[in-house]
Amino acid sequence: MSALRQEVRTHLERGDFAPVLGIAAARSGVARALVSLLYDPDELVRWRAVSAIGHLAGAHPEQVQSLVTRLLWSLNDESGGIGWMSAPALGEIGRNAPALLRGCIRVVVHFFEEPFVLPGVLWAVGRLAPAFPAETREVVPDIAERCSAADPAVRAHAAFALGAVGDGRGRAALEALAGDERPARVYVGDRLMSRQVREWAGEALSGLRAA
Repeated sequence: MSALRQEVRTHLERGDFAPVLGIAAARSGVARALVSLLYDPDELVRWRAVSAIGHLAGAHPEQVQSLVTRLLWSLNDESGGIGWMSAPALGEIGRNAPALLRGCIRVVVHFFEEPFVLPGVLWAVGRLAPAFPAETREVVPDIAERCSAADPAVRAHAAFALGAVGDGRGRAALEALAGDERPARVYVGDRLMSRQVREWAGEALSGLRAA
């Protein structure tokens, strides 16, 4: 592991993103280090790398622009290297620097074909909702359908996405999860949180009512 990657990783372990931006302002290579950390063995480090990419996109979009094509390619079956974290990273880029994703937003939010990356795509849709309300509302029926998926992680992330998009068409799908006691982890507020699927659905329903 390079010294730069280790330095960045240490800050991510602490959940401290400001020093990462400070390094990026003074040195090159931070964006590449963050992409490599999307494959870190520690799940929380991987997710915090996603957050850091978003922060970097907001502060230094020029450093992240070249990553968009790379991350999109890694979602493609033909790339030979599908990355589970690529969709979340694209979601954070689009949330923090919408102009970088404007030309390919529909590719990201409609990417429901590959089960391996589906939780990450759903999470990305939820994060993209404030910046791309029209495009994320387009896929509400597709997300609602995933609330009945066999994988509780998919159901939980579908609930998360529906709550973030805030479209009432997702209400029935969320209400159908009221008795789902399977646990699932979702990354929220720079932490991985484990709750029953019904709790994720209940939180999403609360968001719909507030909207």
